[in-house]
Amino acid sequence: MKSNFLIAVLFILFGSLTYAQDIVVDKSKMMPSDSSMTTPCCANCYSNIVSVGGKYYFNTLGNTRTLLGDNGFLMDQEAFEYQLRLYNLPKIFYFQQLGTLTNTNYASVTGIGLKEDFRWNVFKNSKHFVLAPYVEFGGGYYRMNIVKGVGPNSITSVLNSSVENYFVDNFVLSGDVGLDLGFGFDIEDKRLSIIFNGGYIANVPSEWRLAGSLAFREKINLASPYAGVTVRLDMNCSKSCEKGCCK
Repeated sequence: MKSNFLIAVLFILFGSLTYAQDIVVDKSKMMPSDSSMTTPCCANCYSNIVSVGGKYYFNTLGNTRTLLGDNGFLMDQEAFEYQLRLYNLPKIFYFQQLGTLTNTNYASVTGIGLKEDFRWNVFKNSKHFVLAPYVEFGGGYYRMNIVKGVGPNSITSVLNSSVENYFVDNFVLSGDVGLDLGFGFDIEDKRLSIIFNGGYIANVPSEWRLAGSLAFREKINLASPYAGVTVRLDMNCSKSCEKGCCK
C-alpha cells in the first residue's frame, strides 16, 4: 500500500497546572491525635487532556472490494483510522481505505464519526503500566467514492477529459473488542503514555445507498482484525477535588 502508516502525534502542552491545596482533615473527625494530616481527593488519579492514535485494519470491506474488483476498480485491502480525543469527550475518528488508479478507474472509501470505549485496567494500582481489555462503540458516516475516466495523476487529465464521479454512502454503527498494552512516563504533574492495542471490529449490517434512499443489496462490512497505537497526555488530579476529575 502506498500510504505510510505515520500517525501524527500532535498535542498542545498546556501551561503548567497548579496543584490545588491539600484537604486538611478536621481533627474532630480523626482518631485521637495531636497532629493533623492531609488526604488527597483520590489516589493515583489521572484525567485525559488529549490523546491521538491510529488503527491499521488488516482486511476490511472484503465484500465491497470484491464487487469493485469484478468491475475494474481496485481497492486496497488495508485501511487506516485516525482518532482524536480531547478531555473526556468522545473520540473523533477518520477512516480511509484507498484504491489504485487502473484503466482510468478509481475507487476509495472514507468515513468520519464518533467513538466511545469502556476499559478495565487489570493493574488498577499501577501508576505506569497499562494492561486493559476494552470494548468500543461508534457511529459514523461512510462514503464510497467512484471515479471513471481519469487519466494520469494530473489535474490536466481531469480538465481535458470527461470524468464521471459518483458516490454511495450510509451511516454505520460499529463495535470492537481489544486489548491495551502500554507504559506511562511522569512529566511533572502530567503523564505521557504510549499504548499499543489490537482487536477486532464488526458493524451492524448496513446497505450502501444512493441519494440517501435507494438501498442496494450490497452491505458495508467493516469486519477485520486491527492493530494500533495511542499517545495520551494526562494531568495528575490526585490532589484535586475538582468534580469529574477522578473517573
